[in-house]
Amino acid sequence: MKVYPLCLPCFLNQVRKAAEVAGLSREKTIEIEREAAKFIYRDLQPEKSPGHNATYIHRIFKKMSGVEDPYKVLKDKYNSIALKLEPYLRKEIYEKAEDRLAAAVKLAALGNVIDFGVPKTFDLEEEIKNFFKTPFAYFDEVILERFLVPGKSVLYVADNAGEIVFDKFLMRELKEKGLKVILAVRGGPILNDATVEDAVKTGANEIADELITTGKDYIGVDFEFASDEFKKAWERAFFVISKGQANFETLDGVDDKDIFFILKAKCEPVARELHCNVGDLIFLYNKHLLEIKEEHGEN
Repeated sequence: MKVYPLCLPCFLNQVRKAAEVAGLSREKTIEIEREAAKFIYRDLQPEKSPGHNATYIHRIFKKMSGVEDPYKVLKDKYNSIALKLEPYLRKEIYEKAEDRLAAAVKLAALGNVIDFGVPKTFDLEEEIKNFFKTPFAYFDEVILERFLVPGKSVLYVADNAGEIVFDKFLMRELKEKGLKVILAVRGGPILNDATVEDAVKTGANEIADELITTGKDYIGVDFEFASDEFKKAWERAFFVISKGQANFETLDGVDDKDIFFILKAKCEPVARELHCNVGDLIFLYNKHLLEIKEEHGEN
């Protein structure tokens, strides 16, 4: 996926939000935003993904603010809330489902949708129940079933802290089908993305057969900067589960591997790439997406 014009103000908005979370002053926030704007003007690479460009903008923020992980407190909070929800989700959603594979996929998607800021557990439970009544724009479960070959490995590329708790259901389901699960998280703090620390705190590492990182503090996946262990895992994986929007942005168009995208289309550029509406829920096989794009004359 390439940069859209709408991505540019989003980049600056990400800086503003990070500064707000970090408690920076108005003056310091403007100073960092001005430097980010210079990057957008001089060094933006529009043919690269939004995640690629946003990574450099967040590095500008970290260097100028001196705050390496501005979302640390929020990530811990999201992990805690999600862990408290986990028994309810297992008992009321997963264990009662007629199709547990479909339920596990939807629970993974729920993690990409849910508002962890909702203060009351009751309201959050209602939000969850409503979610399971919402249809997906694409739901490629039948295709996924073809890849559930015992003994094969799946590379599961995680997205955010908190959300990684919801991934545990699908990871367990894949393991019950006889697959080896390799869980990949970020190699350094960036936004509210899950890191090794988050995987350990949430117990996701205990489910995975192997825990690796995508590399350094990079948004999404970029093979120019990916770690050697990630590249090796990518090569030997039978297929890939890609969680969240940033991973989609950077893996969209990669066709040397079978990839299943799970996300909510949260902005217009991503919705355009997916040929869906903003807010739609997505569980989509990448080769299916290629067919959709061909139908629209994009390839």
